[in-house]
Amino acid sequence: MEKRGIDISYHQGNIDFSKLKGNIDFAMVRTSYGHFTEDSKYKEYVKGLESAGIPYGFYHFSYATTTQEAKEEANGFINIIKNYKPLYPVAIDVETSSVTEDVRADDLVDIVKTFCQMVEDAGYYVSIYANLSYLNGKLNSSELNDYDKWLAQWTSAPTYSKPFGMWQYSSKGSMPGINGNVDLDIAYKDYPSIIKANNLNNYKESESNNDDTSNENDSEYINYVVKKGDTLSEIASKYNTTYQKLASYNNISDPNKIYTGQIIKIPGSSSINPTTYVVKKGDTLSGIASKYGTTWQKLYEKNKSVIGSNPDKIYPGQTLTI
Repeated sequence: MEKRGIDISYHQGNIDFSKLKGNIDFAMVRTSYGHFTEDSKYKEYVKGLESAGIPYGFYHFSYATTTQEAKEEANGFINIIKNYKPLYPVAIDVETSSVTEDVRADDLVDIVKTFCQMVEDAGYYVSIYANLSYLNGKLNSSELNDYDKWLAQWTSAPTYSKPFGMWQYSSKGSMPGINGNVDLDIAYKDYPSIIKANNLNNYKESESNNDDTSNENDSEYINYVVKKGDTLSEIASKYNTTYQKLASYNNISDPNKIYTGQIIKIPGSSSINPTTYVVKKGDTLSGIASKYGTTWQKLYEKNKSVIGSNPDKIYPGQTLTI
């Protein structure tokens, strides 16, 4: 399932959200930057998105050079987003700048982890926005494997080898209602369902059960997490269907381009139906294994590409194949 979106800040100026409606599935809104300045347009943008019925997430452009500054930025970010219910991730934007370019890799990892941990502990689905160079370089640490990634790579296809949930693929997009260029994004996860199912981003259990923004019935499909080397035709063959049907069902424009970590929805009518499980807060791999009559070792072997190098660390929202 691919969702098309944009990310916006005050640079986009005045936006006609009524014209955006129907052209995007979500938007990521910059709330703030540095330590600590609010984006002058974020409140206006959120109001416009809510009025148009467009789901959104948030991001903060970090200038932190120490873990103490990361804590201060995280506190400021939490104070802003506590008044909203974003159905997409809340992210730290980590980019090269005159402020942070000289920060050592180990220190930058600690800074990002500190920020993410504080925001996650406050009950939010956290993501890290960074370009391919940073993710393969300064931020290439197992310490950050626990967090979702929002990859910035302006190219025809992403080449990041680790799992990621969103991809910013262009900085020169155009959209009705926006004057000038805008960043374009693809989301590969069903973030609204994950966030609501785990009572994150200021959603409570009663709201999660009663307020369903998805028009899809979970009983009508299963989730398959794309692994390295998979092709759509091979997945289709495994589930006794065709790649054309899978491409149509998942709105995949190019069947030759699927990505590691991407979730492919398999129609429930397919005869082979392996179980998938979405990790919830408090889950352990051994606990899930016991529930399904298997071992944590077997689960880990099947889901290494999702879990990463440490089987003791699984996180809400991860989809595991049983």
